[in-house]
Amino acid sequence: MSYPQNPDPNKPPQYGQQPPQYGQQPSYGQQPPQYGQPQYGQPQQPQYGQQPPQYGQPQYGQPQYAGGFGAPGGQYPGAGNYASWGSRVGAYLLDGLVALPGTIILFIGYFLIIGTLVNSETSTDRYGNTTFDDVNEGSIVTGVIVMILGFLVGIAIMVWNLGFRQGKTGQSLGKKWLNIKVVNEASGQPLGVGGAILRWILLAVLGGLCFLDFLWPLWDQKKQTWHDMIIKSVVLKTQ
Repeated sequence: MSYPQNPDPNKPPQYGQQPPQYGQQPSYGQQPPQYGQPQYGQPQQPQYGQQPPQYGQPQYGQPQYAGGFGAPGGQYPGAGNYASWGSRVGAYLLDGLVALPGTIILFIGYFLIIGTLVNSETSTDRYGNTTFDDVNEGSIVTGVIVMILGFLVGIAIMVWNLGFRQGKTGQSLGKKWLNIKVVNEASGQPLGVGGAILRWILLAVLGGLCFLDFLWPLWDQKKQTWHDMIIKSVVLKTQ
């Protein structure tokens, strides 16, 4: 059975007329695509004068990814170039030397107290109780104050070096001297002051509880310690 064709493509088909087949000219007032315009579902071609995408760059119409691990072709410079365990230990020891002035002041106060006690006379009663005679209490108080001052100086140096400096630049003084830096694993940016201080606290706690925290980079794929995994940080080479 045949149906009468619609003579005018701009008018809707009447009852009993056959609709246009696939591939025929569009009806209902739609205009056919102009020459050079992409069809639906076809990739857009670059305009005249535009350079074609280079190898590894996203194609036309494809989403771009921000830099970071897991982004195809979008990792930040130096990603995956992890610092060795030896360089990390060396930077840790050098940062300890940076805080040496506070340690020296602390020991001065300690020896001041010990010297005062040693130079004082002692006496023991018949019950075995030992007492110090002629103790210079002023020297002991001074020694305690000096010890507290040395502790505060050491903490202040470490907070500045491992918190503010490392948080903003990715490098403590020890890491700078050994050409390594600590960054966020995903973005490659410094951890910030808060993140760097938290990482330092976790280093002291986990390293103090279990020395295995310091040894973990020896066999870890990303050479991370436990505190690195918690903060999501990695230590990279800068050269």
